[in-house]
Amino acid sequence: MNRGALRRRVRLLAQDTARPYMWQDEDIDDWLNEAQQEGAVRARLLRATPATDGNLCEHSLGAGESTVTIPHSLFEISHQSWRQGDRTARLHLVSREWMDTTIPRWRDEPAGEPAYLVQDANVLQLSPAPSIAGTLLLEGYRMPKAMESDEDEPEIPAFHHVHLVQWAMHVGYSIPDAETFNPDKSRIAEAEFSRFFGSRPDADLRASTRHDEAQRIVAWL
Repeated sequence: MNRGALRRRVRLLAQDTARPYMWQDEDIDDWLNEAQQEGAVRARLLRATPATDGNLCEHSLGAGESTVTIPHSLFEISHQSWRQGDRTARLHLVSREWMDTTIPRWRDEPAGEPAYLVQDANVLQLSPAPSIAGTLLLEGYRMPKAMESDEDEPEIPAFHHVHLVQWAMHVGYSIPDAETFNPDKSRIAEAEFSRFFGSRPDADLRASTRHDEAQRIVAWL
């Protein structure tokens, strides 16, 4: 379903088919894009790899270079490795706090073959820094691109498209407006969305596969 068809379905289910509309087209469009993001995160629908998303997952570093800014759209890292020539080795993804506790002098180590990938909120740092140029390879899950026209379709698999309307209705009915505010309908729509896509994470998704963290579904927003 494209954005135009999804918007029409929202209006049909909300009995908002006669002008003047309760909700403006641009508002519903925003809610549908929000729904796609929400669903992609909850259900981990869009996997990113060096083969499919090289700009997100493949980062070349020179000798002595150790930091990479985490791409905003890559919300969870599930695998990480360092490629140097024809050899690729997996890295341990850990927090800065874990490194400070476990390897207190890690910042002072001479360059060598990286063994750890230290994760902050927005930056990844190899430890030790590489003594030879190579490539940091990431795998994980990414956010979808926004639909910008009525002909655009959600990036998530087609089977999920129709369920996006529930989130749009949840948001629409939750706005404190005299004509549209309906907390019961908002709650029912959100429950239907959650039933299909799963519950919303509540911590940092990027920490979910760290060596120093329990394996769990974590953050978003």
